Amino acid sequence: MATSFPDEHREKEPPEKKMLVSRRKMLGFLGIQIATGALVATQVMAAPKNFKPECTNRGITPQQLPNARAWLVTNPAACVGCRTCEIVCSLSHDGICQPTLARIHTTYDPLHTMGKLVSMTFACKQCNMADCYLACEYDALILDKKTGARIIDASKCQACGECFEACPWDMVVHNETKDTYSKCDLCGGDPQCVKYCPAEALQFVELG
Repeated sequence: MATSFPDEHREKEPPEKKMLVSRRKMLGFLGIQIATGALVATQVMAAPKNFKPECTNRGITPQQLPNARAWLVTNPAACVGCRTCEIVCSLSHDGICQPTLARIHTTYDPLHTMGKLVSMTFACKQCNMADCYLACEYDALILDKKTGARIIDASKCQACGECFEACPWDMVVHNETKDTYSKCDLCGGDPQCVKYCPAEALQFVELG
């Protein structure tokens, strides 16, 4: 479980302003997602293109896996590439500022091959038909009771790497020093990357 940071240094906003900003942010996020994320959203709700039933090691079918109830949404137009999300993620989970261990990743594109975007943040999609979950034969991939996030139980993980190989989005992280695997757990419903993103380029969406 992630470690929460103190709020004492963050500026307090009146409730009215918070609500106004929240609505504006939501409209912005929805616009970005509709314009650039329709295909990604479709892939989250269905099995990825490279889904391989023969690699499923669990005793259930993809259709029997309960859907996730929360996930992270990224706004590539707002991302400034500061990598604060990566630093906060690795610090809260591993106690060290090491972006390579972060469960969220920032990609730079100075040549603008992604259109006008210079940087883009990628987060675990918490796929409904999650290959990582279905690939683990040790039942080390479990579902968070609150968010439905697909998370790795370190006490059960045998470091076999099946989840790492199965994820079509490369969102499972391998700590080569410790030979352990991890992925985004949504911080139990309080994602630190969202709280500390200075550009407000991340949004935590939770179904009611």
